[in-house]
Amino acid sequence: MSAVIGVENRMITEDRIARLESGVDELKGDVKVLSARLNESIVANAREFGSLRAEMEKGFGALRTEIEKNRTEMEKGLGALRTEAEKNRVEMERGFGTLRVEIEENRAEAEKGLGTLQAEVEKGFGSLRTSIESAKLWMLVTGVGSVILVTFTFLGRVLKLF
Repeated sequence: MSAVIGVENRMITEDRIARLESGVDELKGDVKVLSARLNESIVANAREFGSLRAEMEKGFGALRTEIEKNRTEMEKGLGALRTEAEKNRVEMERGFGTLRVEIEENRAEAEKGLGTLQAEVEKGFGSLRTSIESAKLWMLVTGVGSVILVTFTFLGRVLKLF
């Protein structure tokens, strides 16, 4: 029995080794399939990453181009704004110059008008003084004449009585 057990043990061991070798071969096949899949996945991911990178570079290039375009447009707009502001400043200075000339002309006319008014007022006051002097003289003459008339009338009546 021991010989049968030894042969059986040997068969069992050989059978086990064969099964293990078969399992190892199967595992090697699975590892090769997994390795091939992993390599394919790595290659696919590298391609996808490469295309994503190219797409991002393209997008960044378009973004840079758009930023440069916007910067150029803004500089152009700011240049136009500066030109318009300078034009408005020149027009305002011209307008202020015209206004200064007009104010100076009006000031000269006002001074001339004030001089004329002052002359007329002085003439009017001179005429008023003359009128007042005439009135005073007339009142004096009339008053003296009235006093003389009353005095002579009184003396005439007094003389009539005597």
